[in-house]
Amino acid sequence: LDTAAVAAEHAAQHADQRLGRWAAHERLHRGLEAFGQERGALSHLRDETRALLTEKLTGAKAELEAYFGVELSHPQEPQFLFYREGDFFQVHADRGTDPKNPEAVRERKVSAIIFFNNETDEPGDDTYTGGSLIIYGILKDPRFESRGFKVPGAAGMLLAFRSDLFHEVTPVTSGSRYTVVSWFA
Repeated sequence: LDTAAVAAEHAAQHADQRLGRWAAHERLHRGLEAFGQERGALSHLRDETRALLTEKLTGAKAELEAYFGVELSHPQEPQFLFYREGDFFQVHADRGTDPKNPEAVRERKVSAIIFFNNETDEPGDDTYTGGSLIIYGILKDPRFESRGFKVPGAAGMLLAFRSDLFHEVTPVTSGSRYTVVSWFA
């Protein structure tokens, strides 16, 4: 997957918005009511790009099924998310059991994130600082239930985890964080 090409295409499509802070972006990343919002409103990828991302995610399905020991359906619609300085995503789980949640959310088993740029300790070109993904509940020992595991973003990395695990994205302190997210039911 040529992550640089996808990120460049996205930036070009939205250059006139200067990666603007759309209303949906504000609701999602400023820690307000995040669950159940339509993330697709954040960005509109070309059909060819969306198809390529879906193809790459579908190609990982068998490996994910083997790793997690579950049967998975096709990936849900991939969504391009970006975080600017100060943006974050509060602690949440991608799978919601509340009957009020859409069926697609209730059925999620595995979450997948593709990173398009690197998280670094120092600001730099095409990188970001802060914006760390923290996943909770990986260690089953009750002494560590509230301890999060930090996963630094790396360009081109696909990270998958159980959709019922709580996780968050810490505030971005410099640069912009680019990812594509999807879920398997």
